[in-house]
Amino acid sequence: MFRQKKKIIFLIVAVIIIIVISAISISCLGAGPFAGQEDTAVNQGIETFEVQRGDIFQLVSTTGTIGSEIINTYTISFSGEILLALEKGTYFKNGDILVEIDNSDGLVQFEKAENNLKISESSLRTARINHQKAMDAKHIAIQIADLNTQISKESTESALRSLEDANEAGVDSAISQAQSSYDKAVLNESATYWNNLSSLQSADAQMESAMENLNQAEIQMKLARMDYEETQKNLDDYTLKAPYDGIIISSDFKSGNQNSGGSIISIISDDFLINTTIGETDISKVTEGDEAYITLDAYPDIEFSGEVEKIIPVAVEEGNIISFEIKIRLSNIEGTEIYYGLSANADIVAEKVENVLYVPIQSVYQENGKSYVDTLIQEQQADSEETMQAVKKTEVTTGINDYSSIEIISGLKEGDIIVTSKIQ
Repeated sequence: MFRQKKKIIFLIVAVIIIIVISAISISCLGAGPFAGQEDTAVNQGIETFEVQRGDIFQLVSTTGTIGSEIINTYTISFSGEILLALEKGTYFKNGDILVEIDNSDGLVQFEKAENNLKISESSLRTARINHQKAMDAKHIAIQIADLNTQISKESTESALRSLEDANEAGVDSAISQAQSSYDKAVLNESATYWNNLSSLQSADAQMESAMENLNQAEIQMKLARMDYEETQKNLDDYTLKAPYDGIIISSDFKSGNQNSGGSIISIISDDFLINTTIGETDISKVTEGDEAYITLDAYPDIEFSGEVEKIIPVAVEEGNIISFEIKIRLSNIEGTEIYYGLSANADIVAEKVENVLYVPIQSVYQENGKSYVDTLIQEQQADSEETMQAVKKTEVTTGINDYSSIEIISGLKEGDIIVTSKIQ
């Protein structure tokens, strides 16, 4: 739309180039076709324009190249024969195999790690069983020790009562026998204590040993699992799969060659962007989300739409010229082959007004800081019924402008005739 409009404009300009340049030059100096004349009869040829309504788009034009939102570079460090490798320029879909290396060596390592993991899992199960047995044995040892202690204590207490009864009876033989029984009970209680202590210490030692074995088994299990997962990942890494839809822009991998670990492949997504710059005088006019209309040098007759996606807020200086990088996302490209690196031309719609009054930009001139146009009016002759055309200087308020037209906010109405230039 905008490209076609510009072509029409350029044709008009080509036809009246001398007149337009003269009018613009005069306007810049603060004078229109009839500057300084408030009401002038037309006695010479003029060019006119009927004030009408339309849309005006204030554009910021720039050029750039087609790029991609995502660029990735990969390498495969494992050695082996390259079984498959897509070539530069190949389009691919998400999940497609880009490069595949013979994984025989990796498969051996994986199977070894898998076997070690199974052994570790079995050892851990055994260690857990032994730990539980040690816990049960300690619990039983405690119960037996408590029972033996209770029995020996009760035996000692019974022997003590018998000794006390014998002493009260005063029978020497009974006292001697009771004393002997009591002494044996005390010795037996002491022996029971030490036996219980030994049994509990043994149970504790077995418990600690079982716990240590369990901890070691758990550590070995973790190491074996880590080794398994690493070799599994390594096995997967013998094959490089596409993380998105895109294109291969370079590759050192060649099918049938041996991979030594130094080859790389670079890919881009097919979500194309235009990388371009805007000068510092125009950057304030552009905001993220602005519409853009794009043509590519490869397809000059096709107009694409787009949107300013990102403005990099860091100035770039080159040759004493300050500019800012921006990215424009392309749309409606279905059915067109878009290539990475193509030259692009973009018109960014910085501002637009719709259904407004407008006139040719060269018809507006400045005087004392105010804007004027020359309007064509019909005047009644004083000495006859005839009318004649006259030019009247009319003050106007202007708005935005594009390459050829300027918005009229006030001072004119639709259908008014203005003078754009004299014909000498």
